[in-house]
Amino acid sequence: MRAMIFFLYLVVSLGKTQGQGFGFGYNQQNGNERLLGSSFGFPGTDQTFDYVVVGGGTSGLTVAKRLAENKDISVAVVEAGGFYELDSGNFSQIPAYESLYLSAPPTIDWGIYTTPQTVTPRVDFTGIIFNVIDFGSNWPVSLYTLPKENALEDRLVEMAWRTSDAVDDQSFTFPNILPYFQKSITFTPPDYAKRGGPPVAYDPSAYSPSGGPLHVSYWNYYIPVSDYFRKGLQSLGFKENGGIESGSLLGFAQFPATLNPTAQIRDSSETSFGREAIASTSLQIYQRTLAKQILFSGKTATGVSVVTAGIQYTLSARKEVILAAGPFRSPQLLMVSGIGPEATLKGLNIPVVANLPGVGQNFYDQPGFGILIAVNASSQHQLFSNATYQAEAQQAFVTDQSGPLTAFASNYIAWEHLPASNYANLTTSAQADLASYPSDWPDMQYILNAVGLLSNVTGNYAAVGVVLMKSTSRGNVTINSTDTSDNPVVSVNWLLTSTDQQLAIQGVRRARDLSASYGVTTAEIAPGPAVQSDADILEFVKQTVGPSHHAVATYMLAEKLAADILNGQ
Repeated sequence: MRAMIFFLYLVVSLGKTQGQGFGFGYNQQNGNERLLGSSFGFPGTDQTFDYVVVGGGTSGLTVAKRLAENKDISVAVVEAGGFYELDSGNFSQIPAYESLYLSAPPTIDWGIYTTPQTVTPRVDFTGIIFNVIDFGSNWPVSLYTLPKENALEDRLVEMAWRTSDAVDDQSFTFPNILPYFQKSITFTPPDYAKRGGPPVAYDPSAYSPSGGPLHVSYWNYYIPVSDYFRKGLQSLGFKENGGIESGSLLGFAQFPATLNPTAQIRDSSETSFGREAIASTSLQIYQRTLAKQILFSGKTATGVSVVTAGIQYTLSARKEVILAAGPFRSPQLLMVSGIGPEATLKGLNIPVVANLPGVGQNFYDQPGFGILIAVNASSQHQLFSNATYQAEAQQAFVTDQSGPLTAFASNYIAWEHLPASNYANLTTSAQADLASYPSDWPDMQYILNAVGLLSNVTGNYAAVGVVLMKSTSRGNVTINSTDTSDNPVVSVNWLLTSTDQQLAIQGVRRARDLSASYGVTTAEIAPGPAVQSDADILEFVKQTVGPSHHAVATYMLAEKLAADILNGQ
């Protein structure tokens, strides 16, 4: 406990010295003093703004900050949670503590579970979906990659961007989208003096010299076992890829992350867009404030009914209400406000504003699973099992912002099309499903995890994580209550199709190929050598599958509204 408290003091001090936007009380810019409290709305009183943004996550804070840059525009952000640094301690900031989010404290966790599933057990989303400012990104460090160019352009349906075709607007193409990523990012190359390891291949043209407030860089530690991962990948024919930031995914890479390069702590939309907006705009943040209902005059949104500490009041919008509450809460709020499938709304006596059956449908999050192995090389597992190693890591972090605590669970990530030998094991129908995707869309993603086992068991462990990139199963989000204090009803439907089940089996077999290629694997802990048949492998996957944190596509509106949009309505 003392170590955790000490680190909280450290990272707060580092944040202040780098001028990240605000200290405790005020900041000064150009000789003008701005109180921190001036950036937070006064709860319990009705107020009117030009724009009301519901959701203080990745998209919500970004759009709110950009709107608030116009001094003639007033903007409010409604966020159900608070600041993650204060509500969950420093483990929300230090990259190596990423794994601890599997048991996130109730102060930041919505506590969402799925309904009983057809194929898998009830899925636990605790430790995945948080109610804090910024955690739309949901994780202490987010990997920074962009989807493959043709994949982005040809599979807008999968990214919930069918809008472009429905309303004859082809804006969502890779060349058009890239500048908006670039304007958000400030890139810092790796610090080899602190990091060690082989050179990092990356594409400088993917970044702009005049980028935005969010920092992207590399952690200052090359995990020793990662070198065996790299050599194993190469022995299997994987090629190192220096273009994952510019839309080229196939192969393997040392990946960049949303990371403050000086402090070596998590950078996020809160620490970047949010703090910059607090320091320099009139943005008003309503934290610990739950949106209860979007208010309408006819079919025009006029504001949001919200509640803070049990007090309900209204934030009105002169221009727009912008919904950015994520793939679970956004469809929930639409439905309790009267927008969604008519049968669902009438069943709960909700007046129908718009009958849109697509709200809550088409939920998509690629399922993830993996194998656990013991290795004969130094891994991040020692942070949780070796007191001496942990103390040395703490000292390196405090004095030099280097060492194991600066690193996420891995240095490498990989994507591939299944080799011919695995592909041949798929049915003709499954092969046709894979072929329906663009040719440059990977079948599999592999996360080469250097933590493995999150316990105090001594030794070194690792894992090979598998993500199905061409999942064909779709889920949904609905409601059984008119109160947004109640969680929405979520069904992910993972592994519902035969194609996904076949891919999962081949994913485990490929994970075993990777494990064998390392040359330092001493044992497979899970599923274990006794699990060999397709049926046994599939049962293992069913029992262990989990989210990959890519959830999208639950409030598609454009198909039904396309005619009105095209007619300027």
